Amino acid sequence: MPVPSIFGSRDEKIVDPRSLLSSIGEVVYTWDIATDALDWGPNVAEVLGPVAPTVLVRGLAFAGLVEPGSGRSRYDAIHSAGAQDSGEGVTYRTRYAVDLAGRKMWIEDAGRWFAGMDGRPARARGVLRLERAVRPQELDVDHHDLCDRSAMVEHVEAALAEHLPAERGLVVLIGAIDELARLNDDFGHEATDEIIQEVQERLRSVMRRRDQLMRYSGNRFAILLAGCPAAQVEVAAQRFIKAVASSAIETSHGIALARLRLGAAIAPDFAREGGALVAAAESALAGAKAGAVDEAVIARRNVVRKSVGASAAHDLEAVTALNERRVRLALQPVVSAVTRSHVFSEALLRVERAQGQGFLATAELIPLLERRGLIRLFDHRVLELVMALLAEQPRLRLSVNVSPRSLADPEWLDAFLACTRGRSSEASRLIVEVTETATIADSARMVKLLTRIKEQGARVAIDDFGAGHTSLRHLRAFPIDILKLDGAFTQNLRRSTDDRFFVRTLLDLARHLEVETVAEWVDDDLQAAMLRDWGVTYLQGHLVGKAELWQSSPALVAPLSEAI
Repeated sequence: MPVPSIFGSRDEKIVDPRSLLSSIGEVVYTWDIATDALDWGPNVAEVLGPVAPTVLVRGLAFAGLVEPGSGRSRYDAIHSAGAQDSGEGVTYRTRYAVDLAGRKMWIEDAGRWFAGMDGRPARARGVLRLERAVRPQELDVDHHDLCDRSAMVEHVEAALAEHLPAERGLVVLIGAIDELARLNDDFGHEATDEIIQEVQERLRSVMRRRDQLMRYSGNRFAILLAGCPAAQVEVAAQRFIKAVASSAIETSHGIALARLRLGAAIAPDFAREGGALVAAAESALAGAKAGAVDEAVIARRNVVRKSVGASAAHDLEAVTALNERRVRLALQPVVSAVTRSHVFSEALLRVERAQGQGFLATAELIPLLERRGLIRLFDHRVLELVMALLAEQPRLRLSVNVSPRSLADPEWLDAFLACTRGRSSEASRLIVEVTETATIADSARMVKLLTRIKEQGARVAIDDFGAGHTSLRHLRAFPIDILKLDGAFTQNLRRSTDDRFFVRTLLDLARHLEVETVAEWVDDDLQAAMLRDWGVTYLQGHLVGKAELWQSSPALVAPLSEAI
């Protein structure tokens, strides 16, 4: 839709990035998958309208808005990707219809998920975009045994009420087609629907008469096995897996091979309640992605007990690593958008496990440290390491992230001043990154704090810019040098005209403010070329270099001619 220009004379009223974001129907979110907590950008009400607050705070609650059969939910899109996170995150994209207080709308949902300590998706950041209203005929089709998750849980409850009093066990199998996102990219939505329907028919062909099959949440199948002994669950699961993989599936757009992942939970061995049983089977399904696709993962009580104390164990492990000096730096290069030559690097926290057993997953570790109030200790240690490295490498330039919790702690500024006092050479090659959300709680205090940082000779960058938190009035007041564009927008430039418009507008805004820009999550040459032509200053992402542990590499030291 047409959007008013944000520019004019300095006395004119200027449209804020937040209103621009709302005008194209987009809102940013962060999803803590482990706790199911959803955190939205401040314009969520403007984009989604009068949706109940209880629906917005949990991922599964929001997934309940998805119209049955309209597409994969965000949960399915993430867990069916079949990819592993090597530390830089994994992209996901899906499209579905939702019922927003009586308005049925098509939504595009895209972002990047990051793995937790166990390698499974733990945290996601993305952008949700309203496309258009759903036409009546688009959802008015026969979906056979299709239902939503709540209806499926009710079926499980009814089956439990029928079989448990008669001392007959009940097995809940939750299945998903492996790598459906790839199949969708290769063959398109229409062929994907044909694949799903054929898989459903193959599952039905090997069911016993008393078994029940339901499809819910797009790419999810629930199979209820009554009277199936625990020892036979794996055999039954193999029957379904083999039926799906028995032969290629012919679609209107080509021939596809489909494979099924399965998670299982057994009643009454694991639980006697429908909701707990389904959740356990879904959790087991998520575990199946990390293992072999040709075998089912069966939920066990001891596995659940282990997970309950996991966060406390990670607390202790992280603090022990801090005390034992096992905090390391990984550097990710940031390059000139025009020449692709290295300019500076972002210094990222890495916490090494004991006895050389790898590293704790940062995507899960950072939120955990913030919740426990430990993040300022790690921010301080990272700053110490960065200053030492800058002293060791006089041509190195580094940026360092500071948590909003650390910025709110007066002791952090004292530590920063102590680290940089009398070290003008090192400070002049340091960039302090603060998130856009950190600037909104007490903007007057933040202006003073950033000014003190600048007085030491360091530069200031606002990270994850574009989510709509900062008003333009406040942004003008901040003594900033660099805006880092939120990767949730830059990653989707190839497909989304709205994101292209929004990113170009942010770049125009940066020029208006006379500050430099960094585009994050740059993964391919077309994306990089677009950003370069639009005037972005620097690029950061897989295309130009992944984060690597510091090994005194000359490639990460910028030539003096590229000084910023």
